[in-house]
Amino acid sequence: MALQGFTESLAGKWLLVKNEGFDEYLQAMGVGYIKRKLALSFNTTMEMIKEGEDSIRIITKSAKNMDTVIKIDEEKEEADPFDNKIKVKVSWDPATKVLKTESYPLEGSNAKTALVERKILPDGQMLMEVTLPNDNLVCKRYFQKQDS
Repeated sequence: MALQGFTESLAGKWLLVKNEGFDEYLQAMGVGYIKRKLALSFNTTMEMIKEGEDSIRIITKSAKNMDTVIKIDEEKEEADPFDNKIKVKVSWDPATKVLKTESYPLEGSNAKTALVERKILPDGQMLMEVTLPNDNLVCKRYFQKQDS
């Protein structure tokens, strides 16, 4: 079973409660000052839903709303939140309950190589850690689970 343990851990609706390094991340992605400050003011929610045996739907509501379905361990071409063309692969580790997204820019894209890991912390919050390895930058976003 490709998504064993997902429903009990990451599935559900999450509300952003804290950012660390988000402004620096947006700056590295080429977002201007005013748009960065605006993005920092949004109440971001993320909903993750298991679809079938091997797919996850992620709905993000923020400065830019996104709704995507990703099949586990399958590469897919997408657009990042900044409308850059990327190749994405999502994996799920049932032992550690970590959802990992690796993305790479497609030729001619202004995207950056990124690694996103989502996991549950001991206090019940979800940590979404975004790493831009070529910029030596890590952004941490903390989410609290919401009642359905």
